[in-house]
Order: sequence, then structure tokens, then C-alpha cells
Amino acid sequence: MNFLSPGTIAIAAALTVPPLVALYFLKLKREVHAVSSTMLWKRAVQDLHVNSPFQRLRSNLLLFLQLLLLCIAVVALGQPMCKTVETNESTYIIMIDQSASMNVLEADGKTRLERAKEQAKRTIEGMPDDGRAMVIAFCDRATVVSSFDTDKTALARKIDSIEPTQSSTALGEAMSLAEAYTQNIIIGTEETGGDIAPETTAPPASVFLFTDGRVADAELVSLQSFDVAKMTVQSVGTRADNVGIIAMDARRSYERPEILEVAATVQNFGPDPITFDAVLYVDGDNLDVQTVELPGAPRIDDETAGSPAPEVGGASDDASDAADTIQVIAFDPVEFSGGGVVEVALRTQDALDADNRAWTVVPSPRHVRVLLVTPGNLFLEKVLGTLPLDFETMTAAEYEAAPDEKLLDGQRSTFDVVIMDTHSTDRLPHGNYLFWGSVPLIDGVALGEEIKDEVIFNWDETHPVLRYVAAETISVNVWRRLIVPTETVSIIDGQTSPVLCYLARDASQFLISAFPLIAETDLGEPYMNTTWVTQVDFVVFMQNAIQFLSSNVATRGRKGVSPGDPITLPVPEGTKWINIRRPDNSVDRVPTAGYQTAHYARTRQVGVYRAEPGVAGDDVFTVNLFDPVESRVEPAKTLTIGSASVEAKSGTIEVNQPMWSYFLIAFLVVLMFEWVVYNKRVFV
Repeated sequence: MNFLSPGTIAIAAALTVPPLVALYFLKLKREVHAVSSTMLWKRAVQDLHVNSPFQRLRSNLLLFLQLLLLCIAVVALGQPMCKTVETNESTYIIMIDQSASMNVLEADGKTRLERAKEQAKRTIEGMPDDGRAMVIAFCDRATVVSSFDTDKTALARKIDSIEPTQSSTALGEAMSLAEAYTQNIIIGTEETGGDIAPETTAPPASVFLFTDGRVADAELVSLQSFDVAKMTVQSVGTRADNVGIIAMDARRSYERPEILEVAATVQNFGPDPITFDAVLYVDGDNLDVQTVELPGAPRIDDETAGSPAPEVGGASDDASDAADTIQVIAFDPVEFSGGGVVEVALRTQDALDADNRAWTVVPSPRHVRVLLVTPGNLFLEKVLGTLPLDFETMTAAEYEAAPDEKLLDGQRSTFDVVIMDTHSTDRLPHGNYLFWGSVPLIDGVALGEEIKDEVIFNWDETHPVLRYVAAETISVNVWRRLIVPTETVSIIDGQTSPVLCYLARDASQFLISAFPLIAETDLGEPYMNTTWVTQVDFVVFMQNAIQFLSSNVATRGRKGVSPGDPITLPVPEGTKWINIRRPDNSVDRVPTAGYQTAHYARTRQVGVYRAEPGVAGDDVFTVNLFDPVESRVEPAKTLTIGSASVEAKSGTIEVNQPMWSYFLIAFLVVLMFEWVVYNKRVFV
């Protein structure tokens, strides 16, 4: 047992014990009266033995009891603590996970987040009086709930204010914040070598992490000053039963756009087999139900935090078992000629609700509108004519001279995709563009010198525009060096320059090819620059590119965002404010600042969001979890942070308990006993 204020004990004892003992030495001054007999006063006569000062102190039970009372009182003033945790630091950093898996309802009727906050407050209560603590809440992003404070009551209120989210978990930003707050700041000066260093080093801190261990980036965390081995990781929760939707897709038939096909991928993360119904809703109407049976997930004894289910496709038994827990649900095709919200819901009572529903928005069926700006390209015109889309053709001069009402719908392009064939331009309303042998005239993008005698060196076969395309068969005679900004995504690379790349800028998308399909000789005669245009792969590429750029407005549901990710929405011209109606029916008012787009980032709740007023077709978006790491709700046994592993403690966290309340109870018990003894002594 330790004392937080040992000096108080000495001061209180010095001020109270000597006066008490002195009272038993004092002489009682009494008046003398003549009485006929002292037979009935024998007990009272005994008090005369101490009437003389400085007599020898006799054994007295009352004195011992009163001394005991004083000892208990002064010890309680010293703030005794039951030391169950070896903590020498007076600086605490409390980190609380508020991600989706912390919403799991445990057997006691409390969520994991509620449990974590209770244990965090107990940790604050056990902090020394001269200690200080800061509180950080984290999910996909980290937030400083309270900077360093010594007020335990205020810290407890800040902990209570932490709200649940339905986001994934990322620890890196939270650890960086914690380290930044505990580091000394060096004050820089203009003179070389004149930086002012702190006079004292930052005090060491005790780090308490409250989480269920489902941290996707734990192994990527890089620590500079914290010792992982000295961190206290408290594992919260016990439930493991959960089945969730990890992917969803809704698309229309390319030939028959009125036919809607919906599929969802579900996985059982719990240890027990499960049978449930998956229900398809379109604009709130129940259109199909599929019964799903999934086996239990394999158990892994040495499981670490952040590990999803074993990889599918491996040769191990665990990988095979994990594959069995995943199933793709293909609903029956339905006829849906309008636009609206498609939802897949799982009818099951499991630990986590956030992954039991998924949404996507499908527009009304129509063909993609494409504008081809070309001096004349038989290959492009033939390919576009074979695809189920509507396209128009203009020359470069016609495009530049076209009136705004022909090309613009507000600030956006009237066409879903504009294909520029060897025509660089700065007339680029917000929209989607494919450039062949030319570039958009925007900041950071330009064409360099001509490149010959090089081959395609590398390509990203996972990119949607190269799906089912054999990029290794592409042969090009000549292309131009592409000068593009750093945020550009390269899809096909030559030996010294990108050949095909993708750039998103503001509310526009640009797919840029460094080579033209038809080039010209030095004499100005056209020739076929690549034999790719004669292959079936080129038709597939054009279909992929148009679908990718147009966000698949004709065939697929619009992709939503993950919880916590920002989204950019087009707004009607002249609109100063838009209202975002959230899934819980609350409304956020978002300023547009006079721009044609609005940015919204409060997306940590899954569901459907609606912009009012909004641009028709772009006024609804969805937020889905789709996170296998978060859906696997079983608490991890160990947490690997960087390259070090720390065991996660389960149950109630051990803290240094204040003992003054027990001393107060003992004080009251002794006081009652002293009162009884006193009353017996004075009874005659």
C-alpha cells in the first residue's frame, strides 16, 4: 500500500495526538462539598487519581480507542492506495477504440464502448492527485477528446462524451497524436544553430489502450518514443458470433437495361454454423428472399489483432475452411425501370448490426451518352457503333465553336463521356474524358517529346479499364512523353514514360493515352499507329473505359463510400447551402461557398444519405462497412504494434485503488465502540 500524501499524515498526527494525550494529564479543578457518604461515589472517586498534573499515565481503554481513531483519520488523510499496478509515471494517455466493432452488445447489456469508457474512468480514478491525463478516441481517424488535464471529474465527463461510430479501426494516427503530445517542442530561430531546446525532457507516460483488438493497421504503426512492452492493452468484450456483408453489386443487363441483377457476398465470422435469410429490397419493396447456410469460421489459437480470416485460395486446411464461410448470394433478376435505392438485408441476430445491411443507388435505365471529337477515325466510330450507347460526332472546330447549351448542363458536361481524338483543349466542363494522343490543358499536364523504339514495360492488370484485356499484346509505333502531376495513377507504362494514365481533378475524370490510334508521317499522311484497334481486346477496353469513366450510369449501381470517407456532391447552380439528410433522419446543413460542388465528411454511420436540394441523379449516396477485419468481432488475444506484440488483458483492468473509504468505515466502527465504552464508564 502506498500513500499519495504521506506528508499529510505527519502533520495531522503532530497536531492531534499530543493534545489528546495531554488531556489525560490535565488536573480537573473541582469544588469541594461535604456529603454524608461516598458509598455510591466510588467509581467517581477514581477520577481523582488524575487530578494532579504529570501523574503516571494509567492504562485507559478510552485513550487507546481515541488514539486509534486519530491514527485511522490521519492515515486516511494521507490518501492510501492499494498498489496493484506497477506505475511510476504520473502522466497517463487513455486511448479508446470507438470503431464499428465496439458497438457489439455484450451479455451484460452494455456495448464494448460503454465497457471501455467505464474502465477508462476507473483508470483515471486511480491516477495520483498530482498526475495528468489526456484522452484520445480513434476509429478511421483519431480525435483528441481531452488534452492533458489534472481534473479527474472533467476527464470523466470527456470520456462519457465519446460517441460510437460505424467506421473501421486505424491506430497509426492515434499513436502519432499521443507521441506528439508527449514530446518537447524545439523553438526554431532564424540564426543557424540557434534553435532553443527544452530545458527538461518530456515526462514518461503510461499508455492505456482500450480496444477489442480489431485494428487493420496495427502492424504498420511506427513508434518513436513509446515502449510497446510497457503499454497496457485492455481487451474489451467476449462475443464472437457475427455474419456480415463484405461486398455488394447491382447492375443492369447491358442489352436490356430495365433488368436489374443484384449480388452480395456474405461471410460467417463466428465459430458456429448459421442459417439465415438474405432479403432484397428495391425502393423499399421486398422483391426476393434467399436462404443461406454457412459453416462456422475456423479458430486460430495464436491469432493476432488486425488479422482477417485466413486467405482464400491457399492450400492449407484453414484457408479451405475460410473459403467455405464465404458465399455469393445471387438474387433473381428483377424488372426495375426506374431509379432508386437497392438494399440487401440479412435477417439474423448477431453481434454487429452495421454489416447486416448494404445499399447502393441505381439510376434510371438509359444508354450512356458519348461525344466523339475527331478529325475522322473509322476505328473509333465502328467500335462505338457496336456498343449499346448513344454517341455523337464533332470535329475539333465544331466542338470549340459549339454553344454552351449544347455542351453544358449547368457546370457539367451534357455527355456522360467525351472522347478527344488527337485534340488537346481547355474547354472542359466537369465531366469524364478520354484523350487519345492529346491531353487536357490543365495545370500540370502536357505532352512532351515524341518517343519511338520503346516497348510497353509494365501495366496494372487489376485496374477496371484493363479487365479482360491482354495488355501484353498491345503494340504501338510512337507515342509522346506524358508530363502529369504526382497524383496521376499510371495504368500502362513504357520504359521511360506512362502510356496510359488516370487523373481525377475537381469534379472531372481524365483517362489519357500518350499515343494516337492514327498518326501522321512527316509528310502529313495518316497511318495506323497500332494494330490494337483491329483486335477484340480494343472493343473490350473501350467498353471498360466508358463504363469506368461514366461511373457505370447505365449498367451498375453507383459506388458508395466507406464510413468516415469524404464525398464530393454536385450542387445546383446558385445554391448557397444544401441539407444532408442522414440515415438517422437528422439533417446537416453544408455551405457550398459559391462553388458547384460541396464536400461532406460526416459519414461515420452506414446507410443512405440524401442531399436537398441536389443535382438529379447525384443527390443520393450510400455508406457501407464492407470491412472483414471489423466484422470479425471476436476480441484478439494479442496486439501487434509495429514489430512488437503485447498481450491483450481481458476482464476488468487492474488499477491502483484508493483505500481512504475503507479507513473511513473503520473510523466509524471504532467511534461507535468508543461511544459504547464511554457510556459504560460514566454510568453510576
